[in-house]
Formats: sequence, C-alpha cells, structure tokens
Amino acid sequence: MKVVYIAGRWDPRQQDEYSGNDYGAYHAIEKQPGVDLSLVGPMDFQPSCIEKGLTKVYNRFTGKRLFKYSLTYPKKSAMLIEKEMERIKPDVVFSKYSAPLAKVNLSAPFVYMCDSIIPFSENLAKEFSKPAYRIMEQWERNVIKKASRVITYSQACADLIISEYHTPPEKVSVMPIPAFVPKELRTVKDTTEVELKAPLRLLFIGKRKHLRGIDIAIEVVKMLNDHGITTELRVVGMKGESQGPVHFMGVYNKEDSQELESYFKNFSWAHILLHPARFHAAGIVISEAAAFGLPTITNNVGGLATTVKHEQTGLVLPQGSSPSSYCQVIKGLMEDPKRYQVFRQNAKKRFDEELDWQIAGKKLFDLVKEAANIA
Repeated sequence: MKVVYIAGRWDPRQQDEYSGNDYGAYHAIEKQPGVDLSLVGPMDFQPSCIEKGLTKVYNRFTGKRLFKYSLTYPKKSAMLIEKEMERIKPDVVFSKYSAPLAKVNLSAPFVYMCDSIIPFSENLAKEFSKPAYRIMEQWERNVIKKASRVITYSQACADLIISEYHTPPEKVSVMPIPAFVPKELRTVKDTTEVELKAPLRLLFIGKRKHLRGIDIAIEVVKMLNDHGITTELRVVGMKGESQGPVHFMGVYNKEDSQELESYFKNFSWAHILLHPARFHAAGIVISEAAAFGLPTITNNVGGLATTVKHEQTGLVLPQGSSPSSYCQVIKGLMEDPKRYQVFRQNAKKRFDEELDWQIAGKKLFDLVKEAANIA
C-alpha cells in the first residue's frame, strides 16, 4: 500500500522536532507490513518582507503572533504536494497538519490526525491574533471536510470537530495520545516497592511557562514544604535558575541517545507527574510518564481528561484548580498508599495496552487502511 505522509514545517523523522507525536505517527506507519511510505516535506516557506514587518510590529504592541504561517503557505505547499501525488499515485494520504493541505486537490483518500482544532484552543491559548485564528480555522475546516477519516486525541476535541465543523460522527475516531519510549529505557521499578512519602519528588515537563502552569507547580511545592512535607520539583523542558527545592533540568536533545536516556530517567526519579496546565490539547508527557508507571495529577482542561483516567491512572481536578487543591489531593494520596499503588499499576498497564506507539500504531494503521478501503 502506497502512503504519502505530508509533513508541516518540521521533519517527522526527527524525534526532537516540534511534535514528538509526529515522529511516532510517521514511524508507526513506516513499520507496518506492506507499506510503501513517501514523505512530502517538511515545507517551511518564509513569509514576505511585508508580513515579517507587520508581524514584528503587531507582536511589539500586543505580545501576540499576527500569523502562524505565511498567507501564501497553502498555495505553495499545494503545488508541491499535487506534483508529488501525481508522481507517486498513493492509495492514501496522511497528515497531522492542516495548512499544507488547505488548498490541495486530493486525488486519494485522506486521513487527518490532530490533537486540537481552533475552536478548542483559541479561548484558552490566545497566542495568535484574531485574524490568524479565523484564517487557520478556515484552512482547518477545509481540510477536515476533505478527510475520509479524522483522528484526534481526546473526546473533548472529537465532540467539537463534530459540533463546530458539522462532521459526521462516524468519520471521527478518538485515540488517546501515544508516546514513543524505547523499550530498553523503560526501567520500571516494581510498583509495590515505590512508596509515596517524603521527601516527595514531583516532576513538571513543559516548554510554555504560562500555558503549562509552571507558576502553579512551584507554588504547590512551596505550600507542601510550608506544611512540613519535604518536596522537590524537577522542571524539564525549559531553562531557569534552580532555587531551593526547585531544580531546572533544562532542555534535552532527544536525537542524542545519552540525552534521551537522561530525559527518561526523570520519570524513574519522580513520584508524581504534576501537570497543572492552563491548556493542553492532550499531553504526550503524560503518556511518557505512564510507561514508567508514573501517575499524573492534572486538571480538566483541553483534552487532559482523556489522557489521564481520573481515579485510575491519576487525578483530574476541576479546570483552573488552585495550588492548594493540588496540595490537598497529594496529601490524600500520601495517606492512602494502596490507592497510589493502583494508580501506578493502572498507568503502566494502560501504556502497555494502549499508549505505546508499538500498539497504537497498529490501531492507527487499521484506520488508515479503512480510509483507503484496503482490507
């Protein structure tokens, strides 16, 4: 079966590029038997001098980005994609990006995979200008309309794809966000040996300080220590100055085998993944944590209520929960060791059965074959 994989601005063959899930999807499809996979892209068309100037001025006065892509991006990518499709003649097209395909005339069935849509993220992320959101929403609407199958990582996003874009429900599938964790790096301790006790070790992973709630995580640590519970926090994915119990581990290059190993060692170190995000469409770090039997405490924003199974693989607090609320549930877990052990066991079991790209890749490929009408 010939599959064309349409990249965005980043190379899905590189694990350290923009989306680790792009890497997972590409390699999951590539490894399936009988697949002839062709990559188109990555495509990074630069904006014009006028667009660059307007973007700089807009950002200076508003703190927001005027555009995510050059306005000519869909037209330029369409020319390249249509040329490659004519040459390859694929059985099916797959992509995780809407901008490259917004103006493409597709001559084969198309599977679109996304973690979010504009109506899902606009009111919470607020990163771009209103014109940018309207333009991206129109591109996205066009792409979803073209798709034979839409795959998303949360039920919340699936519901919006159906309601906001008037997509037939039977066309939309939910697949909790998988993670690629090399088997040789999954040094999981026996869950019966890991106790939740002081000194408490919390892990925070994220690149976007405000959206991922680093300030909330630091306040949780301060409050726990003030209450007499010795607590440390490792912050992974961003730079900062380590102070007291808060240690900034920096950014890891996942293309470097030693740094990749060091990155995953943080999960083995921690008792809990603390993820107090103000918005996150899915949260691949939660699935990575599950590979190590590490429970997550988060809140019900974006698609996190799908990535974490409440009272099974962790806890999902109400949206916008305060630091004191996180402290309260952490204390509750410390007082109920059996419940904590169940969370650890369930998290690892869920990774092995559902969140590992080795398993999820087969499900993804089944959906791709279904779209292409190939048994």
